Amino acid sequence: MVAISPDNASDRLASLGVEFHETNDDDVPGERLARTLPEGQRQERAVATMDPPAPGAEVDGVGAWHVNAQDEAHFLRSGTGQVQFVDDTGIITVDLAAGDVMIIRRAEHRFRALTPCTWVLHYSGPDGADLATTPTGRSDSPWD
Repeated sequence: MVAISPDNASDRLASLGVEFHETNDDDVPGERLARTLPEGQRQERAVATMDPPAPGAEVDGVGAWHVNAQDEAHFLRSGTGQVQFVDDTGIITVDLAAGDVMIIRRAEHRFRALTPCTWVLHYSGPDGADLATTPTGRSDSPWD
């Protein structure tokens, strides 16, 4: 399911603190949560449903380059999407489908739904914490 481009992207993503996995479970597997989030902060925080952006709105909201204040472990319950990360070499694009797990440790990224999709969100921080998305100011660029 997970499709990462270019060929050396998995190593580049790992250097950013980003991982992708596939699962047959109905959420992020417990062992992945335990390796990513502190004890007491692994609970489901939200279920987010997203539709593909309207034409011209591909770089709005989470489609804009941003960093979140927490470590994240999310499960794509349904649908498809695309996430991009950036490092000193350039943009890394990852195509996602239902059953994929995305781990992000505060790396700069942006996301767009390709079909209606539903995410199960887990992230660090105390109860009631927000994901605290902060735009990075990186210039918008077309999605490939």
